[in-house]
Amino acid sequence: MINYTLKQLYSFEAVVRLKSFTKASKELYITQPAVYMQIQQLTKNIGSDLVNIKGKKVSPTHIGKKFYQTCLRVISTLEQSKADIEQSLNPNSGHLEISVATTTNSFVSRALAQFKNQYPNMTFHLEVTNRKLLLEKLANHNSDLVIMGEPPTDMLLSAHPFMENPLIVISHPDHPLLKNKRNTIKAISRETLITREQGSGTRITIERDAGMKFNSEIEINSNEAIIEAVQAGLGIGFVSKHTVQLELENNIIKQLNVDKFPITRHWYVVHSAKTTLSPIAQRFKDFIIESATN
Repeated sequence: MINYTLKQLYSFEAVVRLKSFTKASKELYITQPAVYMQIQQLTKNIGSDLVNIKGKKVSPTHIGKKFYQTCLRVISTLEQSKADIEQSLNPNSGHLEISVATTTNSFVSRALAQFKNQYPNMTFHLEVTNRKLLLEKLANHNSDLVIMGEPPTDMLLSAHPFMENPLIVISHPDHPLLKNKRNTIKAISRETLITREQGSGTRITIERDAGMKFNSEIEINSNEAIIEAVQAGLGIGFVSKHTVQLELENNIIKQLNVDKFPITRHWYVVHSAKTTLSPIAQRFKDFIIESATN
């Protein structure tokens, strides 16, 4: 009979997910030797090596990969049970783990502030990050809710579109192309184009829907930095219109009229279809959907 403790499960899950004993120890607030001891004891209890260690890099063995999935299910069940109990004791409280794309941060921050006013006893952790890390959050069930652009199609997800997200072209207020009533994709492609990093939702959409290929080595991993680069006259940028409303209103930047733009996308509230949302997460999901339609 295979025996293991919850400490061993949490330690193993963190080591595999973070690929490091050091990072796992920091996340779990225990020493690195303690984490290593938990994994060693778990290995002994199961009777098979669970991780491969090469220098500082840690990866799961074949058995380790199978056991990792078991860890995810057990931990998910435990965390859900904990949330359910807390919610039963105080239906207006609970903790929310939410991860959002940088383009949605402004809207989500306002929504969280309003939601917190309604449920003052609830707590939350908000992480603003890029698409790659959002996908990792979804794959590893590390967030209750993810707010993002187009969801992946290769995961079993619940994804609800709740707001249009127009993607526009922006320039410095003195850019000569502003004199044209309409600019072609070909004309825009001759300019220095500033965009997000490879793999970002914005870049994928532009390349797919506008048929554009980026011609510069200027890649920036935040919308704020793209806006600042355009203000400085480094080139033409591509951003969600929601992120530059204030700059447009104050003529700090200008929106260029370009064929195929704006590209209208949507923001989605996403979570794993395999898990049941906690009451507070379900309430917040309903809240942002209703907020977007009002």
